Amino acid sequence: MFKNFLVSCIIVLFVLIACFVVVFVLRDVQEISFLQCVDGDTAWFLIDGKKEKVRFLAIDAPEIAHEGTDGDYYGDSAKEYVCKKLESAKSISIEYDPSSSVHDKYGRVLGWIFVDGKNLNELLVSRGYAMVRYVYGEYSYLDRLCDKQEKAYQQELGLWKYKKDMYKDNYCVKKK
Repeated sequence: MFKNFLVSCIIVLFVLIACFVVVFVLRDVQEISFLQCVDGDTAWFLIDGKKEKVRFLAIDAPEIAHEGTDGDYYGDSAKEYVCKKLESAKSISIEYDPSSSVHDKYGRVLGWIFVDGKNLNELLVSRGYAMVRYVYGEYSYLDRLCDKQEKAYQQELGLWKYKKDMYKDNYCVKKK
């Protein structure tokens, strides 16, 4: 009886270890520390002791005003949302997508940002703060992003309230 219990415990332990490896090791996820917001799709983080500018993968938020240029509609709102989420987060992690390069042509790190376990890229798209864009591979969360974008578009959330014409040229619409 005790032997069966012990064998069962060992099996459960191996299953838990295997799950841990799949979730945390193979997904290439790591904890990071927030430093500063840039805009609605970019922020500075401390990654492995190094200050890195991170561009949120596969999304594009409206531009904010800078260097004498006007910002886009909803750009300031997107930045404010991102800043509040990152500033109030208890945990922040980045997941590198196996179908994406780690850096873009500007040297920024590319990744999925998770705030308290929730995909920030998805949250931005689902609330109309960003659209799916700059897709150069079969990224892990694309189907979910496109579903969330479709709902935000249909509900005219955020940027979709006044920028509906941009939708027809969007990645998710073109791939259908």
